[in-house]
Amino acid sequence: MKYAIFSDIHDNKAALHKTLADAERRGADRLICLGDVGHDQSLFDELQQRAIPCTFGNWEVSGLSRLTADVAAWVESWPATIQEQDLIFCHATPAMPADGKSTAAVAKMLQQGANWLDIFPRLHRNQLAVWHALAILEEDDLCAAFHGHTHVQAVWTWQVDQSAAEKNKRRLNSSTHLTRFALDVGPSDAKSRYLIGVGSAGDPQDGPQLRYALYDDVSRIVELRRIE
Repeated sequence: MKYAIFSDIHDNKAALHKTLADAERRGADRLICLGDVGHDQSLFDELQQRAIPCTFGNWEVSGLSRLTADVAAWVESWPATIQEQDLIFCHATPAMPADGKSTAAVAKMLQQGANWLDIFPRLHRNQLAVWHALAILEEDDLCAAFHGHTHVQAVWTWQVDQSAAEKNKRRLNSSTHLTRFALDVGPSDAKSRYLIGVGSAGDPQDGPQLRYALYDDVSRIVELRRIE
């Protein structure tokens, strides 16, 4: 199966169509949206008609009241994360609060005084949030988390450093230059973990091209796409 994972459309309908067309040309047969769709009702209608699974973002939480009742009822049920195989998909981080499993639940938490940045941290600016996210991967024995929210394509790897003198010592590295790489499981007692920022399909902040990710679960290859 080939996944196309996209996020942060931010009301850019033309960009969504370009992203979906590019994914289709490259044989994607599983589409996942990581939230922050926008306020345009027609975008939600299209996602629903295409039966694209979605995780909620901060825009969904703050914008529920702007949606029609039927669409809001659907968006309220969006989950914080989607887990498939040894992957997890989320908007900002897989380290979500236990009582924040849906859009409606997080909206209630925020009304009760929860901190936005605790729920939606920006991993590229918050090293502690990176470690919390990696801890979830370690705890649940997951290989990779695909996330949006940052509007930047970036990859964090927690894996064995082959140059280290100590056997199976893992090191955290980050890169904004990787565009194609394989998910390497690593040794059983020091497995590799990945945090993969897919970038923004509607409002990229790391260049003019629209961004999303492709993942082939047979070859285990991740490709970070950049399209005009």
